[in-house]
Amino acid sequence: MPKITVDLNRRPGPQPNVLKRNQACHQCRRRKLVSDAQRPCSTCIRSHNHSIAHAPPGMQMPPKPVCTYDEVAEATTPAEGPKNKYERLENRINELEALLRQKQEAEVSPLVSNRSATISAENLGLDDSVRSNQSEQSSALTPDFTTLSSSESKTDTYSPAFTHLSIIQSQGATPAPSQSVLSSSYPPMTPDSITSVLPNNPSYGLDVVWSNWPARLPERPLLLHLVDVFFKFHHHAHRLFHRTTFLTTLSLPPNHPKFPSSTVLHAICAIGSMYTAAVTSPPRPTFEEFPPDEIFLERQRLKEQRPDSFAEQQAKIARELAERLNTLGKDLFQVFQAQIVLTWFYWSHSRWVDVFFSSAVTTRLSVPLGLNMCPPFNSITKTQRPASILPPARTVIEDETRRNAFWLAYTNERLHGCGNGWALSLDDQDISQLLPVRGDEFDQGHLVLAQDRQWAHTRNVLLNNPEEITDSFTLYIKGSILISRVKTFNLRFRARHYAGDSAVSSDFSDGQTISERADPRGSQAFIELDYTVDTFASTFPSHCRNPIMNNIIDSHLYTACLIPHIASIILHDPHADVQQSGCISALKILTAARAILDLTYSVCSTSYDITLLDTFCSFCWFSAGRVLIRFLGAVQDANNHEQATTLQTEIEFIHSALGRLGERIPLAFRFAKMLEDLMAARCGQISRTGCQIRTTEISRVDAAYGQPFSDIDSTPYISLA
Repeated sequence: MPKITVDLNRRPGPQPNVLKRNQACHQCRRRKLVSDAQRPCSTCIRSHNHSIAHAPPGMQMPPKPVCTYDEVAEATTPAEGPKNKYERLENRINELEALLRQKQEAEVSPLVSNRSATISAENLGLDDSVRSNQSEQSSALTPDFTTLSSSESKTDTYSPAFTHLSIIQSQGATPAPSQSVLSSSYPPMTPDSITSVLPNNPSYGLDVVWSNWPARLPERPLLLHLVDVFFKFHHHAHRLFHRTTFLTTLSLPPNHPKFPSSTVLHAICAIGSMYTAAVTSPPRPTFEEFPPDEIFLERQRLKEQRPDSFAEQQAKIARELAERLNTLGKDLFQVFQAQIVLTWFYWSHSRWVDVFFSSAVTTRLSVPLGLNMCPPFNSITKTQRPASILPPARTVIEDETRRNAFWLAYTNERLHGCGNGWALSLDDQDISQLLPVRGDEFDQGHLVLAQDRQWAHTRNVLLNNPEEITDSFTLYIKGSILISRVKTFNLRFRARHYAGDSAVSSDFSDGQTISERADPRGSQAFIELDYTVDTFASTFPSHCRNPIMNNIIDSHLYTACLIPHIASIILHDPHADVQQSGCISALKILTAARAILDLTYSVCSTSYDITLLDTFCSFCWFSAGRVLIRFLGAVQDANNHEQATTLQTEIEFIHSALGRLGERIPLAFRFAKMLEDLMAARCGQISRTGCQIRTTEISRVDAAYGQPFSDIDSTPYISLA
């Protein structure tokens, strides 16, 4: 039998009849038959002929065989090999990196060359060319750190103390009390000091430059700096925004759907300008042509004939964008957040009209957004509109951020409005919302179930403060609810008394249903409210008793400690007769005023920068000073010189504290002037004999006004309360 020889060196060649994957027709692939890729293929032809030959009588058969293939587009160009593709991509990357380096070098070189210039802290601002360009083109709002010059006048700089605060904070130290703006001179600032204001980052100024960056937003380095100081120094920032989430979205491209809305960023730029010297803020008022309690400040603003500061420009753009987005129904929750930030800005600068409208709009906007209520307490009415026009929250952090934002909008209206007798925009009975979670739980995104939390409409919620769910922010919110209840009682008492409401009927009344002499102090509603005011602070959990720890002040807790005292003043002030020694209400407001004074002593005795306190603190200090002035007038009439000296010293200390707070907060500066006018109008010339605690702060206040505190001429006073 012949042997079969096999050539082992022979390589198998290509088989001419073997098809590539998916080249066979669909029918052969489905039946797993061999196809020759003809159209139609021989296998389909044989199958078709067999079907025709064996078809039952009367059955209609297709005239041609069914043979279909995948549609493959013919290549118009030869396929590119992997090696060529990689080389092309590498070349493109190298080109882009070279362009980016050139742009970065062009941006950094002017900043480096400017480090040799000497810049005065008093003259920090934008140069004349940039300022004139801004006045002609309001949309060109792109300040540059390299344009800082000494050509600006002193009135265009809000406060040199901002620079010291930023420098100290950038070095990781606790902010110390800033230099008083009432002093006559300030230490010079070097270019190194300016660079220390910027974020402490070696790659600062080397960020990616987005070609689609919003035109009216500041350049990215300045924006990041303002966002940084906002989160660093504003005590509400970490509650209105979840910091980690917000900064993550801020790192996205501007056209990304999750990039923060421009209205939020402009609002943050406006409020952030209060804490840095890198941009300009509105100058302090002079009170030369209008009283300090003037409501319509725009009249005076029109006479100033000065360009808007950076902060004012950003606030205007934020409000304009917010109104536009509201009408379009876009970014509604971010618009809500921006309105809250704008309210803080307006309130700090004592822009009464803007504060009133902004806080009212924000509070009313919370209703269609469904933020004032939480299931299962929605309305039972069946309507075409949903309970909330916002989509459901996707995460725990988003849900809690919405809740925090509502409560901050609530506190804005309640606290700023407690000094007037005007009705509120949202009734407390229309609020059925959970109180916020603790700050650490919010930061970590922990889910806290409703059964483990408190509802705001619970009857005894103000006096029930469990330690495990209560922190300083919770007490701050509860204090705002307490203020709201006190104001609502005063606002509605006469109407309820006239309607025969038994809860406000009093044994002290004279029987006339609409008499102004009707006294509510004997009514059940007044007694319960007075008890809540007196007991509120004593129910704080043990870890929330002291707002000052190691020279660090918890601003939320400090304000929460002030609130029950200011609530007592608001409740009893209409009934206090300071001329009568046995008047209980007079004793109550005097006790509350001196409790506020003690808290003022405590905070001023630390090295903490009191300008970082809540804006509401200035109103509390002013209210305490106003009560003390009432008693000072009474003891002067009684010729009690010893008590008059004590009261005068206490009033002057409150005035000095307002002066220090007014270094950054124009509202406090305005309250200090109002306190002066009130003292001059009600008490006349006051002797300083016997004043034992004349501090350097009081001396700086005297120097600022150019005359002693007691020698200021008497001017009419109109109370806002």
